[in-house]
Amino acid sequence: MNPFKYGCVVDGDNFCARAEAERQLRRFAESGQNVVVQGARRMGKSSLVRKAISDMRGESMLYIDLYYIGTMADLCGRVMAGIARMNDKMSFVRKVMNLVSHLRPTLSFSTTDGSPILSVDARAADAPGSLQTVMEMLAKVAADGKACIVFDEFQDILRLPDANRILAEMRGSIQLQPDVPYFFLGSMRHDMMSIFSSPKSPFFKSAAAFEVDAIRQTDFAAFIVRRFSYGHRKISRGMASRIIEFADSVSGDVQELCAALWETTETDATITESDIPDALEHIFARERKGFEKSIMRLTPTQVAVLKGLAAADTAKIYSSQFLESVRIASTGTVKKAVKRLEADELVYEWQRSWRFVDPFFREWVRRKI
Repeated sequence: MNPFKYGCVVDGDNFCARAEAERQLRRFAESGQNVVVQGARRMGKSSLVRKAISDMRGESMLYIDLYYIGTMADLCGRVMAGIARMNDKMSFVRKVMNLVSHLRPTLSFSTTDGSPILSVDARAADAPGSLQTVMEMLAKVAADGKACIVFDEFQDILRLPDANRILAEMRGSIQLQPDVPYFFLGSMRHDMMSIFSSPKSPFFKSAAAFEVDAIRQTDFAAFIVRRFSYGHRKISRGMASRIIEFADSVSGDVQELCAALWETTETDATITESDIPDALEHIFARERKGFEKSIMRLTPTQVAVLKGLAAADTAKIYSSQFLESVRIASTGTVKKAVKRLEADELVYEWQRSWRFVDPFFREWVRRKI
């Protein structure tokens, strides 16, 4: 079995410990402090928060995933589903359904793990007071179960019509729960800042800020060496560090590249730099359709800038050298193209330079376009 896991929440031996970050998050939870947890995509925010809370004696976690919600019914349903997952005994689930019977809830079960899934009627969810009812139930369950409440991908609330009113309703409920710690996780920095740092937002300065940075390279390299040994492969600390740097120190991407290296090498092999191209081709084969779709949405000028970003020093994209390399005459045109690439979540600004959201897409652009 491949010893590297990615694209999911990991725990146990699959989790690379971040001792200081875990301690800080536990201190927040113990003091009842609400926290906004930010970091780049696939940086391991969810896994880190889960690990920190799971190590707290007497505390449980009520996890609510808001990824790609689009309606009030989605929001209410996700909250109720989180409550049901916290205690999946049918007697409890039925009790939850009875408490919100006016939302006309329906029950189904996940085809993957059999966990209960609750959904609500769209018209009922849009009625005045529906969100307040659900939030009050959430508060009661969390208090009774001594739970930390975790909202993942919290910025997707901004996708909802009348998002500011919805945020105001949620904030009104949350501020009456001083002993229940809330963790708000998000990977879209601009959107999370608009929620927690804008004076116009109901959540302005309502939570302590916590940044999930890259795992310390020495710790991550040791983890990679150990995991490869479980898969009957050998790798040096230096090569492990090279993999980390190649994947921009993003833990999920590092694990994906390691998984591909494991898949494309033989038992008892020693992993070297020469193994990376085959591993990348393995990833390209799986991701090619998505990569091609991303390219097809762009204009020739935007593709040219994308290729330039993949090949060049991205701190100097308005230099004459960069303009010449992409054959574009004006910095205004480059700015407009980069803005579109950022809107499509292909690149993001990081420490006054530009990075690809997906380092494997960057390599595909370099090698294939």
